[in-house]
Amino acid sequence: MAVISRIVIAFCIFGVQFSFAQALTQQPTFEGSEHILLGDQIKLFFSRQDPGQLGYLLHLPNGLRISYGDIVSFGDLYGPLNISIAHGSTDAERKALFLAAFNAFASNLKAKDEAEKLLAVLHHEKKLLEDGIERGEDPEKIFQKIGSETSRQLNCITGGGCNPKTWFLHPGRYLLLANIDFDHFGDDAWLAYQTGHEIALAEAFSAHATGDLQKLEIAYAMNAFASHFLSDRFSAGHIRTPRDELYDMVTPSFVGSLLAGFMHREENSAAIHVHNKRDDHWLAFGDRKYLCAVNSDNRHFLNEALQSSARQIFDIFVDGFIREDVVPDILPYADETLNQNQKDLSPMFYFDPQTKKLLRRVDLENIYDRHFTDHWWGLSTLALLTKARGLPLEAQDQFKNSEWREWALQHKLIPDSFE
Repeated sequence: MAVISRIVIAFCIFGVQFSFAQALTQQPTFEGSEHILLGDQIKLFFSRQDPGQLGYLLHLPNGLRISYGDIVSFGDLYGPLNISIAHGSTDAERKALFLAAFNAFASNLKAKDEAEKLLAVLHHEKKLLEDGIERGEDPEKIFQKIGSETSRQLNCITGGGCNPKTWFLHPGRYLLLANIDFDHFGDDAWLAYQTGHEIALAEAFSAHATGDLQKLEIAYAMNAFASHFLSDRFSAGHIRTPRDELYDMVTPSFVGSLLAGFMHREENSAAIHVHNKRDDHWLAFGDRKYLCAVNSDNRHFLNEALQSSARQIFDIFVDGFIREDVVPDILPYADETLNQNQKDLSPMFYFDPQTKKLLRRVDLENIYDRHFTDHWWGLSTLALLTKARGLPLEAQDQFKNSEWREWALQHKLIPDSFE
């Protein structure tokens, strides 16, 4: 607790005073170190008299001993590679996908060494973040200085490229998961969370009759993994970005994914006004701004949701039922949707459910432009955004191995040769 309380007052540049070209890699979610920090703020209870424990090391079947926050961070590192959890066609399929992802690091004996290496990278990033904030630095600028090094190491450990110059051309599991990050956005994030949370509740209930504390630990671990997707649902760039529609309606589909990344980064930095079903209203920032003072309200409501979720695991363990699920009432929704913009930036893209059209902001570089069009093309839009803001490194690999390679070369989206 002491570490968090001293770093949440970090100064950050407010509003639209940010550089669009700052992110050379496409981060699908809060940074790994941010997920560790937010997860380790959650108290875990093991008896009715327990005041709640922070940073407790959970015991997993394969011998891993890691914290709630560590497991929250694993949502970017473990998952199905062919279909996202939320895209499972039935509840049973979604639960099977979630369990397979969870067991990949929790039960697989061979995964223990890899998981420890991944956490070493993320905890090093966390230390750089904390040390920089101690010196009075802006967290977002600290992440800029770290650059793509964390992503390179995570890609390397998960079976991908390691070369500092070309790592992004050889995607490991880390980058492959980032390319299908539907579970981290909007309704898909909520569904992925619900799927895992229900599994965790069932595990806690199975331990209720015997008071099996080891099973309670597994239930907490399952819930921590599910809470990754819940936490993403509070990140500004994940709330109204039409992630599914951009992938489904733009040709080629991977360009739609890249366009989603541009909108995601824009709204993370600029922030949007949100509300919940309890009629709370606040300003939500996103990835790389979790610890900023201007994000304090969003951080408060996120912590409330995560703590309420974890408390349900304990309640069903000791009582056999949960008193009330308040998490849906805390979930943020954008104040301004579609083209109904007054105070927030205009969405770069939005899907109109009535006309079934995917619209784009006319002036991509004026985030307050209120004009939209449905006459636009994915590739030309990507070229415009790339010229103004730069292209994520991993996108170069996607173009390299696609039929659009020559087009990308012609428009200087990728270099003439690869090492």
